[in-house]
Amino acid sequence: MSVILAAHGAGDGSEANRRVLELADALRARRPGVRFGCAFWKGTPSWEDAARSSRGQRPVVVPIMASAGYYARRRLPEEWAKGDPSRSFVITSPIGTLPAFPRVLATKVGEAVTAMNQRGLSPVVLLVGHGTTRVRSSGEAARWVRDEMALTFPRTEILTAFLDESPFLSDVAGSLGDRPVVAVPLLLGGGPHVLVDLEKALTEHRTCTEPSPVPGRLEILPQNLKILPPILEWPELASLTLEAIDLATRIPASLGPSRGFWRGRAGRARLRAAMSVPVPLRAGLPSVP
Repeated sequence: MSVILAAHGAGDGSEANRRVLELADALRARRPGVRFGCAFWKGTPSWEDAARSSRGQRPVVVPIMASAGYYARRRLPEEWAKGDPSRSFVITSPIGTLPAFPRVLATKVGEAVTAMNQRGLSPVVLLVGHGTTRVRSSGEAARWVRDEMALTFPRTEILTAFLDESPFLSDVAGSLGDRPVVAVPLLLGGGPHVLVDLEKALTEHRTCTEPSPVPGRLEILPQNLKILPPILEWPELASLTLEAIDLATRIPASLGPSRGFWRGRAGRARLRAAMSVPVPLRAGLPSVP
């Protein structure tokens, strides 16, 4: 099997691209019989070049992305088809839309909320996605995670904010003032969105008195603010990637190629929308796409 990790990236040599390459190394160790490669929208090889190189190998393409937004739903299938006109490939669901994603996140959020509770604080959980007005499904992924978090933490207020659609991060952060917050970046990371945009928005209305030991960051985070690591720093990312591969390659044939992922059949394939299979997350709860 040939698997390509398709990420947006931030350019060759960037932390974001380096972490995706490290993810591929970790996956090779766990699945030694599988060929793992990487491709980037910003970086080399490009999605089109990687598709051209893997033509005929029927690769499984895994979007290392937080949502089925503009790049996962539109640009990735288009660019991959340019490099492989036979469309002999499968594009899995993005990492952030997998059934296991909110369960992994709930563990991280629970630990942060409990730590604040032990200090007598009752934090708001703020989910921060990129969002875009070009494709509504980008924000829908964050709202789906919000609804799952609300079921897991019924006594905790769960909010969403976005960098590129309403409600905007700056507006939500301003409305929170100095309230305790556990901020959850639904972002891959390795770029300025987490290190600069998110931290700046959330510290602007808070009291910070000590200098930061990190060069380029003027203040330490206040005691009533916890920012969780971005997705590329999750130890569980390798397991989530393997789940995406397994769901795409083991799905029952009776569901057909249009259910749950994009599949290309040699010479006569059609690109399909992802996430069309209802997945029951837990017994007794309604299915979600």
